[in-house]
Amino acid sequence: MKKILIALMLCIVAQGAMAQEVYNSSGKKGTPKKKDLKPKGFDMSRVVLGGGANIGFGNGYANLGISPMIGYKITDNFAAGVGLAYQYYRNKYEPVELIGPGGSSYGIYPFDRKTSLYTGSVWLRYLVWRNFFVHVQPEYMNIGVPTNFQMDNSGRIVADEEREWVPAVLVGGGIRQPITGSLSLFFMLLYDVVQDPSSPYGNNINLRVGFNIGF
Repeated sequence: MKKILIALMLCIVAQGAMAQEVYNSSGKKGTPKKKDLKPKGFDMSRVVLGGGANIGFGNGYANLGISPMIGYKITDNFAAGVGLAYQYYRNKYEPVELIGPGGSSYGIYPFDRKTSLYTGSVWLRYLVWRNFFVHVQPEYMNIGVPTNFQMDNSGRIVADEEREWVPAVLVGGGIRQPITGSLSLFFMLLYDVVQDPSSPYGNNINLRVGFNIGF
């Protein structure tokens, strides 16, 4: 009886060892793989939220605004998303040509241009080293464009305003400063490479500061 029990135990051990073996499609032995625990599909933990303020100054020039945004962290170093923005633009010395009757030019005069902008954008951001990143942001903005310039009795240039859609592509880089958990501040300098004549950015560097949650 003792010999029979020993034999049964040896059979059970042998069966357990055989059950640990893994065979591939060719019938050869392989090693068992760990279950992939990485979430598949949309992952809420990779959503990026944030917002910022843009500050641009020059000689008689100001461009101030706020810009909430949302995105998704595609990889640990790369994120993309969309944004909205409101900006106030002023250029006290914007040069305009005053045209008289018959199309004759009265010359170039400074015009104090003030308007509000409403912008939609997409953005791409890539961490290149530690907390330094590059940023690309194509924008399409609705802006008031002055037209029908005239000179009033005081010698000041006045104009009507028409709303137009104007493109811009902001390119630059910046640095983020982690605060706590997934929250961080960022500072970046951007330049509009399109330089549309009606763009509010002009030939100026645009400073933006803000915060991100998740990237």
